[in-house]
Amino acid sequence: MTAAEIAPRRSQRRQAGHTLLEWLIAAALGLVVLAGALALYRSQRDTFMRSADAAWMREAGAAALTIVGQHIQLAGFAPVDQPALRLEVMPGVFGCQGMRPVSGGQADDFGCVLHPSHPPDSDGLVVRYADNAIATWASTLGEPTDCLGQGVERQGEYAVIVNRFYVSLPAGREQPELYCFGNGHARTPQPLVEGIERLSLRYWLRGAAEPIGARSIAPAQWVDVVAVDLCVVVRGRRAAAGASFVDCDGRRAQSKDGRDRLSLSRHVIVRNHEAVL
Repeated sequence: MTAAEIAPRRSQRRQAGHTLLEWLIAAALGLVVLAGALALYRSQRDTFMRSADAAWMREAGAAALTIVGQHIQLAGFAPVDQPALRLEVMPGVFGCQGMRPVSGGQADDFGCVLHPSHPPDSDGLVVRYADNAIATWASTLGEPTDCLGQGVERQGEYAVIVNRFYVSLPAGREQPELYCFGNGHARTPQPLVEGIERLSLRYWLRGAAEPIGARSIAPAQWVDVVAVDLCVVVRGRRAAAGASFVDCDGRRAQSKDGRDRLSLSRHVIVRNHEAVL
């Protein structure tokens, strides 16, 4: 084989090797670009999911504050020309610190119990008021209703509404929820807002300089409650590394299960207390 015939073959081998090297470089660059695109996608997806979870927590917390706050504002309500009825709805609020409220069967007989599904750091609340079909809610049949929209039997012209609010995580449920147990026809507790992990309540007594918990209030002092500091902690649906939040006591807390959490608070005036009127 002559030198003239060998030279083209060497040139072809050099060109083939050069093409393979280019292919390897292009493949490596492609992998780098693909890895960057995947990382960007995951980052954007994580940001979106976290933003969606935060929006859901804000919505759930606002709903819980609105529901409980509206009932606290009605606490102790009775028409001014019905003094006997006013006695039936006083005290308008009664609370349990770290426990669930229960009724002893009498109109003003309330107590507090520990319950397996009740978070130990969550409070409970009882709210009472009279229905007048104007400032309160009515069913489609015109009946006065409790917090669940269940009709409450009238005693003459009026009805006394008794609602118990608390947080519970029943067996088999993934998320804790804000519950209400009303005195309507159903007489069974029902969930109101999903994701509420803690209900924190502090009470302002007439003339007090700061709010106090339910354990510090004597039975005879509940009629002196003029305002309530209401706070809820909402538990998110997803885990986030290093998640922390500011709890209802104003302290930075670390999430034990890695889920995001959000606390929201509201100061609610008991409008029907004589000190407010």
